[in-house]
Amino acid sequence: MKALFVLDEMNQFHWSMLKSVLLILSLLPMSQFFISLLQSTDASSQIMVGFLAMSMFSAFSIISFYSALNATIIQIKSEQASSLEQNIFKIYRYVPMLFLTVMVSYLATQI
Repeated sequence: MKALFVLDEMNQFHWSMLKSVLLILSLLPMSQFFISLLQSTDASSQIMVGFLAMSMFSAFSIISFYSALNATIIQIKSEQASSLEQNIFKIYRYVPMLFLTVMVSYLATQI
């Protein structure tokens, strides 16, 4: 019965990792949408559109950061796992934060 609990716990962990990475990867199309929207508006409304774009993008970035940060603190309790599996799990926890740093670095160089 303990094995089913561990598998369910790992399944939930994988889904949280997937959601976190997809949130982070959606920053790129969102930034491209806001840039094209800002360029297509006339000069009189660019300030309002720019403020809206910066507000929404920063809120979405904070949500992505929070999701990646939550993924790094997840602990899986498994007595059956070997030390190699535990080390792989520790590295796997930092995948969303790695995606976030790469995406923010890419967006900083492109914008």
